Amino acid sequence: MSHFVYSSAEFPALRINIQTIDDEESMGTADVLREISSSIQSDLIVLPCDFIPPPNLTLSSLLDAHRMDADGPILTSLLYERGETTKDGPAPLLIGLEEKSRTLIHIPVEESGDDVNLRMSMLWKAPSVRFTTRYLEAHVYVFRRAVLDLLVERTDLSSIKEELVPWLCRTQYRIGAKRKYGTILKPIGNTQALAVEHSTVQPAAKPTRHYAKKKLDAGDAGADSPGGLQSPKSPPTAMSIASSLPTSPRISGLQKLLEHEENKANIDIRCAFVVHKLENGTAIRANTVKTYFDANRLCLRDGSYQPPREQYQPQQTTSGSTQPAEREHWIDPKAQISSDSMVGPSTKIAERTSIKKSVIGSHCVIGRNVRISGCVLMDHVVVKDGAKLDGCILSRHTVVEEKCSAKESETATGVILAAGGDYKNERVEQFEYDED
Repeated sequence: MSHFVYSSAEFPALRINIQTIDDEESMGTADVLREISSSIQSDLIVLPCDFIPPPNLTLSSLLDAHRMDADGPILTSLLYERGETTKDGPAPLLIGLEEKSRTLIHIPVEESGDDVNLRMSMLWKAPSVRFTTRYLEAHVYVFRRAVLDLLVERTDLSSIKEELVPWLCRTQYRIGAKRKYGTILKPIGNTQALAVEHSTVQPAAKPTRHYAKKKLDAGDAGADSPGGLQSPKSPPTAMSIASSLPTSPRISGLQKLLEHEENKANIDIRCAFVVHKLENGTAIRANTVKTYFDANRLCLRDGSYQPPREQYQPQQTTSGSTQPAEREHWIDPKAQISSDSMVGPSTKIAERTSIKKSVIGSHCVIGRNVRISGCVLMDHVVVKDGAKLDGCILSRHTVVEEKCSAKESETATGVILAAGGDYKNERVEQFEYDED
C-alpha cells in the first residue's frame, strides 16, 4: 500500500504514514483514535472508505468551512441531502440543526422509532432548532486535537458515529458536562489576566455588573398587590451569594473557585456542520448491498457512458484460420446488452447472452446463453455457459460454473460457484475442493 501511494505521480511531495492497529478485540473507530492519539499533534480529519462524493464536493471546501468559522467549532460534520427514498435504502435520520449559525444540535444515539426525547436545556440553547430527515451523515468529520485528549479521559466512548458525536452535541447545552470536560475540549487561557497582573502594582478592580431596573406596572405587581401577579425574579447564584459575604481570605478563595467553576460552565463548545445539496451532485455511501448497487448505477445517470456497440469480427489469417480482432470490447453480435448496463474494457461476451441493469468490470469472460440481471461483476470474473445471475455481487476472480443459478447472493474474492448449483440469499466466502 505504501508503494502504491508513493508511486503516484499526482502528489509527488505527499508523504503518508500508514499505521495499523492489532484488532485483538472488537474495537470501534473512537478506540482506534485513542490508540494512535500520541502520533497526532494537530487537528484531524476522519474519512470513511465507503463514501463516494461528486466531483465538485472537495475536501478543501470542508476544511475551509472549519477553519473560517469564527467560533472555533470542536467538530465539523459533513451532511448530504438524500436522494429518493427506497425500501432497502438508508433509514431516515432525525437531525437537529440551527441553520443560521450552522450548529449541529442533535444527532440520535440510536434509532428511537417515532419517539424523540429532548432536553429543555437544548431548547434554551437553540430555540430555533429545526429537525429534519432530509440529510444523512457522510461520516466525514473534522475534529480539533482536544477531542483526542477527551477520548483518553473517556474510555467508554468507543464509536465515533454512535457515541462520540452525539456526546459532543449534547455537551453543547449540558452544564454539568461542560464543567467536567470543558477545559479539556477548550482550555481556558489566562494570558490576559497575567498581562494585567504585571502591568501595575495596584490590584486590578473587579468588574461590577450593572442591572437595569424596570419599574413595575400594576399588572407586574407582587402577590400582595391588587394585580395578584408575582414579578419574575432570577434565583440567586452561588457567585452572587459569595459576593455578598464579608471580605476575608477564605471568602476570597471561595469567590475565585466559584469564578473558575462559572467560567467552565460558560465555555462555548460548538459542533458545526456543512451540507451538500442534491442539486450540486449526488453523494452516496456504499455501506450496504443496496447502496453499493446504487453507487454502481450512479455512474450511468449522467448519460456520459454509452454501452459498447463495437462488435468483433473474426479476421482471416494467411494460413486460413480465423482470430478475433483486437477490440477494446469483445462482444458477440448476438449478445443483448441493455442501455442501463455498463461493461468494462477487455471484457468478452459470447453469443445469446442477455445483460440487463448490471455493471460488468474489466477483463471478464461471459459464456453463451448467460442471463445477468441487476448484478455487479468486478474485474476478472468468469461466467460459464448457461448460468443465471439475478441481483448478485461477484468479487474479483469469481468463477461461476456451467448452468449455475444465483439470486441475491454475494461472493468473496476467488470463490467458485459449483456447476448446476442453486444459490439464494447466500454469502459465499470460500470454495471447498474435493480431496481427490
